[in-house]
Amino acid sequence: MLISQSEWARKKGFSRQYVSKLVKKGVVRLINGKIDPAEADTALEAVREPARLPQRKSVAVVTSAPASSPVPAPRSVTGQSRSVLASGSDLPSGSPGDLPTMLLKARIKSEVKKASLLEIKERVEAGKYVDVDSVKVASFNRARITRNQLLKLPSRVAALVAAESDVNKVSEILTQEIQVVLESLADAAGLD
Repeated sequence: MLISQSEWARKKGFSRQYVSKLVKKGVVRLINGKIDPAEADTALEAVREPARLPQRKSVAVVTSAPASSPVPAPRSVTGQSRSVLASGSDLPSGSPGDLPTMLLKARIKSEVKKASLLEIKERVEAGKYVDVDSVKVASFNRARITRNQLLKLPSRVAALVAAESDVNKVSEILTQEIQVVLESLADAAGLD
């Protein structure tokens, strides 16, 4: 049964202007200039923020459960349920043009994304995540220092190695010089 916008506004405790806003936003659909109250109530409930309680006492919460059965408590959006909600498979299915269902899915997806971003921000602040660019720059600089130290090695030991004819003594000289380079790099990095 279709009713006028004014009549629906009166039943819900809204102003006529608020109902016009809902119609302009596409939340409430008009059929020949009238409103289907059941469809409008469902659409209004779908766009209502879940964390907020209805502000008007006359607003009835529309549920599909019978009045005698208890309404289950909402699940927290963590872990596996987050991915299920993001995919929308837990949501009431409707036709692709069902605006309230689409709005609800979009809101849930948005809230899940916000929660993920907050979780990442907390981990960054706790020091569990670091900036990729700063790690790349630091490792590039460390590799450049290592390369430069190793390239200087032949010019430092060439005369010593040329003077030696004993293979074991040459190996010992090279090993000592490489250890000196590696120790200086470890000291520069603050490693033991």
